[in-house]
Amino acid sequence: MSTMVYPRDEALERLTQDEIVLNTKAVMQGLETLRGEHTQLLHSLLDCTQPPIAQEKSGLLRKNLEDIELGLGEAQVIIALSNHLSAVESEKQKLRAQVRRLCQENQWLRDELAETQHKLQRSEQCVAQLEEEKKHLEFMNQIKKIDDDVSLSEEKGQSSGGSGGKGAAAGGGGGDSSKDSLDDLFPNDDDQGTGDIDLDRLLRDKPSHLTVCMLQ
Repeated sequence: MSTMVYPRDEALERLTQDEIVLNTKAVMQGLETLRGEHTQLLHSLLDCTQPPIAQEKSGLLRKNLEDIELGLGEAQVIIALSNHLSAVESEKQKLRAQVRRLCQENQWLRDELAETQHKLQRSEQCVAQLEEEKKHLEFMNQIKKIDDDVSLSEEKGQSSGGSGGKGAAAGGGGGDSSKDSLDDLFPNDDDQGTGDIDLDRLLRDKPSHLTVCMLQ
C-alpha cells in the first residue's frame, strides 16, 4: 500500500495567529453556507419519491453534512484555542510587565538599602567620634577640677602661713621686752662682777665714806 506525500504549504506555515483565525472564520462561513445548501437538497430529496438514485444522493448529502459539521466543530475549536492563546499571551505580557516593574523596584530598593547602609556607617562613625570627644572633655574637666582644688588648697595654705608668721613676730617682740625687764631686775654674773669691781674702786677712792657707812 503506497502512501501519498503532499507538498507542504510553506505559506500556511508562515501565517500568523490572527491570519489563521481570519481564514478559519472565512472557512466557517463557507461551511455554514454549504450546510444550508445540503440541508435544503436533503429536504427536497426526502419530500419526493425515493427511487434508488434518490436514496444514494441522500446518503451522500448526509455524509457531506457530517463532514461539514465536523469542519465547523474543528473551526470553532481553533477559534476557541486562538482566543485562549490570546488571553494567555495577554496574561504573559501583564506578568512580564509586572516582572519588569518588580525588577526596577528591586533595584531601587537595593540602591536605597546601599545608601541607607552608607548613611548608617557615617552615623556610627559620627557617634563614635562624639563619644571620644565626650570622654576627652570629661577627662579635661576632671583635670581642671583637680587643678582648681590644688590651687585653692595652696591659697588656703599661704593665707594660714602668713597669719602664723605675724603672730610669731608679735610673740617674739613681747619676749624681748620681757627679757629686758627681767635683765634689769636680775642682772647676770658678769654685771655683778662689774659691780664688785666698782665697789672696790669706790672703797679705794673714798675709804672714809665707806667706813662710816659700814660702821653705821
